[in-house]
Amino acid sequence: MTRRAALAALVLLTAIMPASSRDEGAGPGSAAGAELTVEADKTAATVGDPIELTVRLVVPAGAEIKSFAPDDRLKALNILDRRAEPAVDLEDGRRAQILRYRIAAYDLDGIEVPALQATVVGEGGVETTLASPPLSISIASVLTAEDTEPADIKKPVSMPVAPLWPWLLLAALLLAAGAWWLRRRRRPAGDVAAALPAAPPPPAHLVAYAELERLLSSGLLERGGEKEFYIELAEILKRYLEARFGIDTFERTSNEILAALRSAGVSIKVKASSAEFFVACDMVKFARHHPPEDETRATVERAYQIIDETKQVPAPAIASPAPLSGGPAVQGSAS
Repeated sequence: MTRRAALAALVLLTAIMPASSRDEGAGPGSAAGAELTVEADKTAATVGDPIELTVRLVVPAGAEIKSFAPDDRLKALNILDRRAEPAVDLEDGRRAQILRYRIAAYDLDGIEVPALQATVVGEGGVETTLASPPLSISIASVLTAEDTEPADIKKPVSMPVAPLWPWLLLAALLLAAGAWWLRRRRRPAGDVAAALPAAPPPPAHLVAYAELERLLSSGLLERGGEKEFYIELAEILKRYLEARFGIDTFERTSNEILAALRSAGVSIKVKASSAEFFVACDMVKFARHHPPEDETRATVERAYQIIDETKQVPAPAIASPAPLSGGPAVQGSAS
């Protein structure tokens, strides 16, 4: 057979070969019916708002997953939580594997969820590569349209070496003890055994100041406990806002707390300062941000500033007019 005749025979043989031998995933035994999808529970969010991604891989009966590593593709995102659900058998005989991710963004650049890939092998050994389309999620500021630009912060706070919180607590206890002693002294003798009312709690801003002083003198930052420092710093301000405005801050996100502050009628300046404070804390808690020393000082100072501008100052007591003297001049005028 000549070389030209052999070449023609090879071309003819290639043309009549089964398609499944030449094109993966097209013939019997392929992974037809396999699917890979990625969905987000929202297409727009605000800074720090949790977003849930659902990754769903469906393979036909008898097929095997050769490669599927979504964690490697999503590692560039700020992942707050990840959980895998048990595989589910669908009515059509296919099997679904579902992974859920909670992510968040801390800037206004938005989130780009990259395309995920998986390789599935059918019963005949034919490989099929699946790919999900990329997703885009827009991120907006936590400040609303009626909010103005955030106010400038004061100079960084000077962190004291000696803690002041024990003295503040001692002063509050002494005030409570003095009030109890005065009430007991004025009570009639026959009523001493009656139950005394509990002393009023110290003002919320005094408690917050004491807790901030305790945190600053704890040495957490010096020991490398940066994340623990910011977690406790955020909790101190949450407890203060709850006591001061009567809002629920337990297990609430920063956005939920800001929404509650808006309902409580706080000023725009305080809302803006609170938004900056909680975003700074969330950056360290969830985004593995390592702020420089001057940024930490500014965040602590912002907490003091919020307390300074919202603390309740008791109204000054109005003194009763002094009784008129019973001297002769008064008596004469009365007559």
